[in-house]
Amino acid sequence: MGTGFEHSSWGGESAAITYAQDLDIIDDITARKQLEAITSRDSRPSIDRRVSDVRALREAAGLSPSGGAPDGVTFTTVVKAARATSLDDKGDLLEVWMVLDRYATTRGKGGDDDPLKDQLDCFIVKWEDGDWKLVDESRYVSPESAPGAYDRNSTASYDDGWREVVSA
Repeated sequence: MGTGFEHSSWGGESAAITYAQDLDIIDDITARKQLEAITSRDSRPSIDRRVSDVRALREAAGLSPSGGAPDGVTFTTVVKAARATSLDDKGDLLEVWMVLDRYATTRGKGGDDDPLKDQLDCFIVKWEDGDWKLVDESRYVSPESAPGAYDRNSTASYDDGWREVVSA
């Protein structure tokens, strides 16, 4: 899990994108360790909720509630576009909306026949103790802030602040 992002809007947006791509969505034990490293001290109670979400996903996939990914299966999240907005005057609190795809790959069988495509997700990050941390405090989370739809060929999407994410 990446940490140590610079104290700037680009750093906060990069942190949110990295967290979305690196956060384990199937291994509850790994997810807890990652969340403990990247969650704001004011949002620590949200760690249990997020780990419960991982366990629910495991059960929905027919797995036991706790454990790692099945042998030979990997999950990948790819953020395709992001839109960051400052929620305070100093730029220390950012709302980062992302459009992402999620894939499962099984060794020997190849790629996912039915990946989750164009999923919309939002992370709120704040500058705390020299790094960007995830925030789930209700005073910052507002469903009304959802941006317009992302279309990579749309000037309206660009005008709304969406930017394509290019991975190295």
